[in-house]
Amino acid sequence: MTPVGKRPKWLWGAVVGLAAGALAVGIVLNWPGGDRRDDHSQAFQQPEAVDTAETETPTLVSQPRPEFSLPDLSGTRHALKEWDGKVLAVNFWATWCGPCKEEIPLFNTLQSQYGPRGMQFIGVAMDDRESVQTYVKTHAIDYPVLVDGEDAAERLAIRYGDDQGVVPYTAFIDRQGRIAFIQFGAISQDLARQIIESLL
Repeated sequence: MTPVGKRPKWLWGAVVGLAAGALAVGIVLNWPGGDRRDDHSQAFQQPEAVDTAETETPTLVSQPRPEFSLPDLSGTRHALKEWDGKVLAVNFWATWCGPCKEEIPLFNTLQSQYGPRGMQFIGVAMDDRESVQTYVKTHAIDYPVLVDGEDAAERLAIRYGDDQGVVPYTAFIDRQGRIAFIQFGAISQDLARQIIESLL
């Protein structure tokens, strides 16, 4: 998921990425409607030889969302409860992550389409403030971007179930504040729409 040569502490993800793919399959199979694999999401490709017995972590699906408060690019702090009552997609991403950046136009579109119905995307940058500020000058992000340094974002991602350091990583949260779906790796447009439609 992470480009080679960017963030060494994430680069052990070559093996972890394969394990995360296997974990994502298990999550998808538990989603209402069954297996929703498609050709657009690498997170759903399960390697036959991977033993996930020691790599799977307890799912957070149906559990209350972890609360947090982080500053945006202007320094204004936002608590997650600010968006209580809405369907949320908390997306962990970074400027050095290719698949993360490829998701942003899709999220912009979905925010525009579903925002009036109560959908809110939130980007949590696994990056330093300067890098994110430089990036948003030339790339539109039509939803809040929160950034408090890579270490703080990493700790929060772990609380949200991404203890394997996979980016992008997205947690969908229902209107009652429960985690409804978690996605390791980039998500396809079809799956994202299915999830959002089911939660609105």
